[in-house]
Amino acid sequence: MPEVEVALLLRLIETGACKGSARAAALLERFRMAQWVEPARRPGYWKVRPGATTGLQTRITELTPSWEADAQLLRANSLDPLDPRSHQALAGLKAAHTPVGQLHRKTWNSATAAGSKRTSRLPTTAQLTDDWAVRGRVNVATTLISPLGPVDLLALTQALSEFSVAQRGWLAASGFGGVLPRHVLTVENLSPLVDLVFPADTMVLFCQGAAVEGAVQLLRALPGAAWMHFGDLDETGVQIAARIAHLTDRPPCVYVPTFAGDCAPRR
Repeated sequence: MPEVEVALLLRLIETGACKGSARAAALLERFRMAQWVEPARRPGYWKVRPGATTGLQTRITELTPSWEADAQLLRANSLDPLDPRSHQALAGLKAAHTPVGQLHRKTWNSATAAGSKRTSRLPTTAQLTDDWAVRGRVNVATTLISPLGPVDLLALTQALSEFSVAQRGWLAASGFGGVLPRHVLTVENLSPLVDLVFPADTMVLFCQGAAVEGAVQLLRALPGAAWMHFGDLDETGVQIAARIAHLTDRPPCVYVPTFAGDCAPRR
């Protein structure tokens, strides 16, 4: 990756030495063949050969002509230019605008960290979102209090068989209103959400396996409702229930159907 070579060259130019590593091994061998570096007395370390700094400066200028200004910019933003990861933030630092409002986390990472799967090291005043969405059902007249007025979740359930709450909509809302459910059942699998006949005064929230963040946010807004989790009856299922309990500060409560014994492994 170019940022690895840039950071290594900058370290050699500024400090005159570096510690060898697997990631830098091929680069250091190239630098050795170019007669820019040689092994130091300390095992595993390399030092710049006398008079070789000019060659290092020429190479880093070929890679990034603004390397001196870039190093200053990174340090001005509390980032270490000798760390290759810091160079992934340069695009965002050089951008002509600062994002405001809400922005998907991976969009910010792509703009400032050279890839959506890399975590940006650049701070932002924008509200970064993961954009989760929770599917659910309710059988009482519960509403979601949105900036445009109450959204009837019961009507959505009756008309569309379920409702959906997206993270950005939830962040703009001010909680639930109307008739609040007395019970909340989180489910790990889709079939209970769509097929389960659940008791009155109950809201069902689909967690989609271990993706519990959205359900946790909604559950926190219903502190007066009793909660139970219906997941797989295995170690992972119990861990998911325990995580929801921990994140909502509730005692773990797992629903075990009466037919569970028929599904247990025979010994």
